[in-house]
Amino acid sequence: MGKEKEKVEETARLTRRAFLKYSGAGLVIPAVIGMVPDIPILGQVGWKAYAAAQAKLSPEWWQVASKYGKPTGKYGKVGDPVTLTVGYQPYCTPYWTSSVNKQAQIWNKYLPKGSKIVWFRSLSGPLINNNMLAGKNQIGYMAETPALRSGDTVPCDMISVTGYDVGEAGAICVRDDLIKEGKVKAPKDLEGARVGTPFGSFSHRQALTWSYQNGVKTDLLDQSIELQVTNLRAKNIAAAVTWEPYPTWLEQRGIGDRWVTGQDMPCTCEKYNPKAVKHTFRAVGATLAIFDWLRDRPDIIGAYLKAEEECRDMLNNDRDLAAYYVATDISEVHPAVTRVNLDMMVWDGRITPECRNHLKGVAHLWKEKGILQSNRSKDPDKYVDEWADDRFLRLAIKEMKAKGQWTSDKTPGFPKELRPDQLKRSTWKTYEKIELKEKPWKPSKA
Repeated sequence: MGKEKEKVEETARLTRRAFLKYSGAGLVIPAVIGMVPDIPILGQVGWKAYAAAQAKLSPEWWQVASKYGKPTGKYGKVGDPVTLTVGYQPYCTPYWTSSVNKQAQIWNKYLPKGSKIVWFRSLSGPLINNNMLAGKNQIGYMAETPALRSGDTVPCDMISVTGYDVGEAGAICVRDDLIKEGKVKAPKDLEGARVGTPFGSFSHRQALTWSYQNGVKTDLLDQSIELQVTNLRAKNIAAAVTWEPYPTWLEQRGIGDRWVTGQDMPCTCEKYNPKAVKHTFRAVGATLAIFDWLRDRPDIIGAYLKAEEECRDMLNNDRDLAAYYVATDISEVHPAVTRVNLDMMVWDGRITPECRNHLKGVAHLWKEKGILQSNRSKDPDKYVDEWADDRFLRLAIKEMKAKGQWTSDKTPGFPKELRPDQLKRSTWKTYEKIELKEKPWKPSKA
C-alpha cells in the first residue's frame, strides 16, 4: 500500500470515527458540534463567535464543516474570492448541471466577487479522481458508480446528487447491421459476443447487471467510448454499453440501436439491496468535494451548491434554454440529441432515503467485485451513510427557500418521475428540427 493510500485511509478513518460517534450515521443526520477531537470551537457561544469572525457565516455551516476537522485558514477567510478547479464530464448527461453552470456562468452570481472557476474537461471519472487526490480539483462530477470508488481512494464526500434518470441514461447499443439483419433479437444472441464498456463506470454496472439478470455471459472488453464507436463502425464488437448522450447519438447517426435501456431492466438494487423500492435501472450523478474545502470554506461549498440548484431549476423548468447552454459546450452533438436527453432526467440534488438505498445497492456490487477495498468501505452500508452527506445542500436549500427561490424540494424524489412522459422511451426525432437559442433566464419561484 502506497503512502498516498495510507494517508487517504487514515483521514477517512478519523473522519468516519468522529462522524459516527456524534451523528450515529442516521439517514437524517443532525447538525452537531465538535465532531472532530481537539477542535477548539466548542459550544454554541464558540460557534457564534467563530462565525462572527468569519464574516457572520451562520454557525450551522461550521457545525457541518466540523466533521472534517478544525479550520486551518489555508484557503482564505469567509467571503474571500477563490479560484476553484472543477473536474466535469460534458459528454455525460447526468452531470449537465456542470455544463449549464459553466456556460451560463450561474456560479458567478453566488461565489464571492473576484472568484474564478477553471473547468477541467474529462471524458471519464478516473482523471478527475486523480486530480482530486492531488488537490488539483476541489469539486468533481461523476456517476455514483465511479464516485463510490473515489470516496474509497480520495478524502472526499458526495455532497449532492446532480440529478437522476428514470431509465434511459444508460443503454446497451447493438450494432445497427446486426439489428437490421435480425441476428440479435434476444439476450441469448449476445452469448459470447464481444461487448465494449468502460470498466468502473455505471455502464459497466449496467452490463454486469443485465448479464446476471439474463443469464448471459458476454466477452466484456474495457473500452473508452471513442474506442467503442470505432469498433462498432469496424464491426469488431457486437455492442457497446454506454451513457447518454452517446446511445441516442449513435442511433441518430445510424451506427447503433438502443436495444436495451435502463427502462427495460430492473436496477442493481434488486439483487444487492432488496430493501430499496423496486425501480428500473437508474443512474445517479454525484457532486464530490474534497475534505480540505469542506472543512475550511463552507461558504464556498454553500455558494456553489446554490448555483447548482439554480442550474437544476433551468434544467427542469426551461429545458430548451438549458439544452442551448449544454449544446454550446458539446457543439458537435446534434441539437435534437442534446434536447431529448433532458427529457430523460429528473434534476434533484437531494440524497433522499431511497436514493441512499440505491447507493448502498451499488456499493455492495462494487464491494463484491473487489473495487471497494479500503477501510472506509469495509461495511458498504455504513460507508454510504457517512460518505453521502448532503447537509450542506440542505442548508443551501433552506436559505434559498427563505428568499423565495425554487429548490430541489419541488421535485418528487428518487426514483420517481417528474412527468408521465418520462415513463415512455424517448426519441431524438421529436426534436429533429429544433433550433436552440439563447434567451433571458429568470429563476423560478419557490
